[in-house]
Parts: sequence; C-alpha cells; structure tokens
Amino acid sequence: MVQSERDAVPDILPGLPVGLPAGLRNYWYPVLQSEQLAADKVVEVTVLGESLALWRNAQGAPCAVINRCPHRSIKLSVGRVLDGELQCVLHGLRYDGSGRCTLIPWEPERSRMHDRVALQAYPARELGGYIWTYIGDTEACPAPPLESEVPEELTRPDAFIWFRLPTVIWDANWLLAIDGSDAYHAVTLHTASQSAADIKRQGGVPLASRRVQIVRTSHGIRGVSTDLQGNAIGHGHFTTDVRGERFVLPCLSTNPIVAAPGAPPYASRLWQFPIDETRTMIVRFLTFRASSDEERARASSFFEAVVRDRIERVGEEDAWAAHAQGDLISARAHENLLSPDEDVVKVRRMIAAAHVDPLLGRPRHAIPVGALAFPA
Repeated sequence: MVQSERDAVPDILPGLPVGLPAGLRNYWYPVLQSEQLAADKVVEVTVLGESLALWRNAQGAPCAVINRCPHRSIKLSVGRVLDGELQCVLHGLRYDGSGRCTLIPWEPERSRMHDRVALQAYPARELGGYIWTYIGDTEACPAPPLESEVPEELTRPDAFIWFRLPTVIWDANWLLAIDGSDAYHAVTLHTASQSAADIKRQGGVPLASRRVQIVRTSHGIRGVSTDLQGNAIGHGHFTTDVRGERFVLPCLSTNPIVAAPGAPPYASRLWQFPIDETRTMIVRFLTFRASSDEERARASSFFEAVVRDRIERVGEEDAWAAHAQGDLISARAHENLLSPDEDVVKVRRMIAAAHVDPLLGRPRHAIPVGALAFPA
C-alpha cells in the first residue's frame, strides 16, 4: 500500500502536524510597509524563522535575500547599498537582488568563487503600500503572480480605499493568533472596546444580564449579544451579508463589520504569520468601497472618527488573549471544543492540509483570494 502524504507527516497532537507551528511556506507575505524600506537602507526582517535582508535596487524595486554573507556569515543587514546592490560590511562582497555575487574585491571580474558564494534570494514585490516576499522553494513551487494572491482592493484603487494600521508583534504562536479570529468572541472579549460599549446605547442591559446567541450567516458562525429574553443588543459589531470566505490561506482573516445601523460597512483584513514559533507578525488594513472623491472623504472621516481607535484597542485585547493561552502545545492539549467552534476546526483543517512536509517537498497552492469576504 502506498503511504499517503498526510500519513507520512507525524502529528505533534491530533490535527497538528510536525513543522506547522513554524508556518506555511510557499506563500507571499506582507513583511514590511513600503515606507519602512527607504532607499539606500538595509532592513532585517524575520519571517517563518528565517532572517532576511531587504533593500531596494537601483530602480527602487525591493529585494530579499537570506541575511548571512556566505563568506564569513556576518549579517548582510548591517551592510551597505551601493548602486542598488548589497555590500557586505566586513570584506566588501557585493550581491544583486537575485542573490548573485557581483563583486569579490580581490578576485577577477568573474571567477568560480563568485558562484560559490551565491545567496538564497526570495521573490519580492511592492503592492498596496506593502513589501511582499515569497518564502519558499521557487523551483518546486514557482511563486504565483502576487496580484492573484491579494484582496482585490489592493489592485483596484479606483473602487476601494484602504487604511493601513501599524504592523505589530504578538507574543504568541501564529496558530493561536488565527484561532482568536473566530467570529463569536467579540461580544465578550471586546465589550469594552466596541463603540457601543456605553451601557446606555445597549438598552441599559448590564454585563451580568447579557448572553450570546450563535447565528449562522453567509460567512459562517457569528455571535450576537442579547439580553436574558433573547433580544439582540447593539454591541457595535453588527453582522452583514457578504460574498466569500472569512479565511484564506496562508493566514488571512477577514471580518466584515457594520459599526452601527446605517454606518458604512467595511472589512478588516488581517494577516497573522510567524516570526518564529513564539511570535506572530500582525499586518492589518481596513477597506471601504469608494469610487468617488466624496465616498473616499466620507470613509476617511469615519475611519478617523470611529474606526481607527476602536480597531487598535480590539487588536490589543486580541494580543493579550492569545498570549494568555500560553504555548501552542499546552493550549491545544487542554482545550475542549464546543459547537460554535466549527469554523475554528474548519480553518485548522485547511491549514494542516496545506502544510508542507520538508521531506516530501510537494507543496500545495493557496486557494483563490478572489473568494475573500466583503460586505455586499
């Protein structure tokens, strides 16, 4: 009998394959915001446990390579950018964006030594205000076009407006961070941070007299805050019909939100991917449909007046909740899943199925991001 790929990957715990806590390879990740990569500067970024050196070439395009000079192993991120190439600060070896060594100061213009010290480079692109890198094996799994892997608004500024929030780091494994994006925790964890947390705006119902009703929507399970009689309470996170899925690989969660009845709907896009097995990079932007100057001005005003502060406080609460679960193995080993966790289980299975066992070397591709949820 031929052993299946899945059977060949041992589990740490049921449904948690070995290697998965370190992240999914062969995907594009938004590792920096564009303004963080200034011209003639080198920036160090750690993604999926790999330290990378990023810089801009002579044309201003981003480049990404493994952050170690193959000569004597010093970090290239402490080096210089000269004529769009990266120079090692220790002995002056220079590399282009493909990882090719272009100069060894004491060698002829081209020699066999240049090939010996070539670098591992990863595809890098700039789009939508972010610097993206494709972390993976480009020979076994060539990088797909970035435009096919991102939400449509990043390629449609004529029809959308989006607002980037600061990239932050959570002290938690990325899988715990993604677990925390379930759509029914907000009515409890975020009671104090929602714009309708003012008890007068919630019909005078005190916290002790609130319950949670689980409802099914076009985008999965959601929680609705109610009083003891089952009457819905406005908790500042109203549900709305959408098209598409709330989660897509490798780590992008979407929350469609209506802050109050009649308020403009928007979507929160949230990437949560590992720096290493204990820290997660959180990249978030909020997007509104807006095809005219008037609609863009209205969205900008609403974002500044209501949404920015609210989302930042929500993020802080999600961060400490993920940290409070402790390490991934202990959290998974001691949990008891309940019926509303069906969407969590679905996402976990999707991630586990996409996991690449390094021994197999046959990665799977992301599902189309065109299916991302967005308010209709």
